[in-house]
Amino acid sequence: MPLTERSAERDRASRGIGQITMPSNPYGVRMSSSRTLGGDDDLERLAQKVVARYHDTPPDKRLLVSVAGIPGSGKSTLAYPLTDRINALISGHAPLHPSHLRPDEHIASPDKKAGTGSDEVAICVGLDGWHLTREKLDTFHDPKDAHWRRGAPFTFDLSSYLTFLLHLRQPLQPNPPVGIPFPTFDHALKDPRPSPVPILPRHRIVVLEGLYTHLAIPGWKDCAEMYDIRVWVDVDPSIARGRVIERNFRAGIVNDLDRCAERVDAVDMENAKLILENRIEATDEVHPEDVPGNQDP
Repeated sequence: MPLTERSAERDRASRGIGQITMPSNPYGVRMSSSRTLGGDDDLERLAQKVVARYHDTPPDKRLLVSVAGIPGSGKSTLAYPLTDRINALISGHAPLHPSHLRPDEHIASPDKKAGTGSDEVAICVGLDGWHLTREKLDTFHDPKDAHWRRGAPFTFDLSSYLTFLLHLRQPLQPNPPVGIPFPTFDHALKDPRPSPVPILPRHRIVVLEGLYTHLAIPGWKDCAEMYDIRVWVDVDPSIARGRVIERNFRAGIVNDLDRCAERVDAVDMENAKLILENRIEATDEVHPEDVPGNQDP
């Protein structure tokens, strides 16, 4: 998008949703059953870097990659195609079970019997799976506030997330864990549920995307430091704000546009501020462009 058009878009986003459009795939990767490999220079550069690090990683260890950014930055839009590209570079062919932008439906492999018959080395996991359930939020001192602010760090199961990362760091030889379970967020249920596919011994590259994978506050920082490669998706906050308003309205999180914008400013953009002011140094940054007309089917 030319600079003048991007400036106009940012101005519209800063004033509300107005004429905002939300290109859902700024990396140029087709998100459909007939998906194609590839993407822009950022995606390819990252995939090549991850594969090189993988080949340098001892066979008894996993390579952990985090993808972080503020709400609406395009973390999952990068992370899932990146995982596919990594698998293609390692295997020499398109993934048999491509990663999916809706991890509540498929996590790297749709095979619920542990992904048998697959050769994917990389798997993508979303931090959203560690959301506390709505039932758990009901037990908070102020349940109404907890539900309203769902998505803030205190509404995540940090201890379970840390345990998962520690399991990933267990040696793969001589006796690797048979399968490491993890949760995924079910958008229909609006709550987490167990993933149908665990982390298997062959999954030696784990790409984990989420808001707080780089967060440098007590507890979260311990997790952030466990990653070998940390990718930051850098997007202007005004552009991200517009995307989140539109996304939340479409999802029915808030049915009134004004109320939706109010919640985004009170919750999502406050979370963004926290992240921007308290993030661990990234090893890599990407700067996605808005691509008009490049929509999910």
